[in-house]
Amino acid sequence: MKYRILLFAITAGIMLIGCKNKRSSDEYIVPDGPILSSSDSTEVLKMVNKYIQAINEHDVDAMVDQLHYFRDNRIHDFSDSERDSVKRGLQQIPVYAAKLYSLSLKDNVYNQAGILVQLIEDGSLDDEIGVSKMYLVPIRIGDEWYLTLPDLND
Repeated sequence: MKYRILLFAITAGIMLIGCKNKRSSDEYIVPDGPILSSSDSTEVLKMVNKYIQAINEHDVDAMVDQLHYFRDNRIHDFSDSERDSVKRGLQQIPVYAAKLYSLSLKDNVYNQAGILVQLIEDGSLDDEIGVSKMYLVPIRIGDEWYLTLPDLND
């Protein structure tokens, strides 16, 4: 009987403590990361569309000019040899058309723009025949957005 009374007293004490620590309905959970605005989405969308336009115009120089890489929490421009290497890699892939198929902006770094690229002449972007997917990683440093390739980032 003593154990039942002791158990009841402990349970009641825990319940009282739990009720005191309950959050009021006026408290809200605030996200840890930065809050992105519609202007961020608009800016990134413009950048990605400009990149897709360069793909569709087969302008490899314009494509490479828009790309950077992210390392040591900093954005870096390509050196001349890195630029030439990226340019050679992009020239080796025959692309007949491209379009944006997904855009996900979560915070300053963990973002993704998915681009559908048509790799064969008689393929179709709409029917996804003869296509592949490539990804860009939009990264924001300060107030500036940059396009990066996922394979070149840390």
